[in-house]
Amino acid sequence: MTRSWQHITLFALVTVFAAPLPAAEPGEYKFAITPLLGYRTGGDFENDDSGAEVSLDDAAAVGFILNAPAETIDDAYTEWELYFSRQSAGIEDAPTDVNPSLDVDISYLLLGGTYVGAGELVRPFLAAGIGAAHLSPDASGYDSDTVFAFGIGAGGQIFPTEQFGLRLEVRALGAVVDSDSRIFCASGPEGSACAFSSNGDMLWQWEAFAGFIARF
Repeated sequence: MTRSWQHITLFALVTVFAAPLPAAEPGEYKFAITPLLGYRTGGDFENDDSGAEVSLDDAAAVGFILNAPAETIDDAYTEWELYFSRQSAGIEDAPTDVNPSLDVDISYLLLGGTYVGAGELVRPFLAAGIGAAHLSPDASGYDSDTVFAFGIGAGGQIFPTEQFGLRLEVRALGAVVDSDSRIFCASGPEGSACAFSSNGDMLWQWEAFAGFIARF
C-alpha cells in the first residue's frame, strides 16, 4: 500500500469511529461515495492462433462506487449505483508467441443498483450492474479495446453511524470479448501484429474489496 493510501485509510478510520454525526434514515441522503481498495483474480483468454490459454496475474484493484437512494422497502432499501474499478495485471502464463512482459490494464465501468437488507449495525446487500470493460496493454504501440461487461456482487455494509460506514464485497466480473477479435494489435513498418487473438471468449474475474462509505 502506498503512503497516500495509508493516509486515506487513517483519515477514514478516524472519521468513521471518532466523529459520529446525527443519524440519517435510508433515503435522507442525496448520494454516497465509496473509495475502494481490493484484490482481483486474473482471468484467462484463449489464444485462437495457437489454441493455448493466456492467463493474467492476480493483482490489486482500486476504484470507487457512487450510490444514490432509489426506494425504501420496509426496513430495506434500494440504491442506484455507478461502479468503477481498475487493475494492472501482468501475464502469468502465456504461449511462446505472446510477450510475457506485457502488462494489461483492465477497467470496469458498470451502472446498476444495490438491494440493501434490514439490519442495525450490519446490513447485507446484493449489487449488480452492466456496462463496459476497457482493456489496454501497458506498452506503446498497442491498441486498446472496449467490450461489454457486467458484474454481480454480495457483501455487508457496517454503519457505526448513518453517514459513514464500511463496505465489504465480493464481486464476479465478466467481460465479453468480441467474436473473432484480435486483441492488442499494433501497426509498424513491418506490418500489423497482435499480442493474441480470441474467438468469442469470455474473461471472468473475481474481485474482493473493502471501501469506506461517506453519505452526503
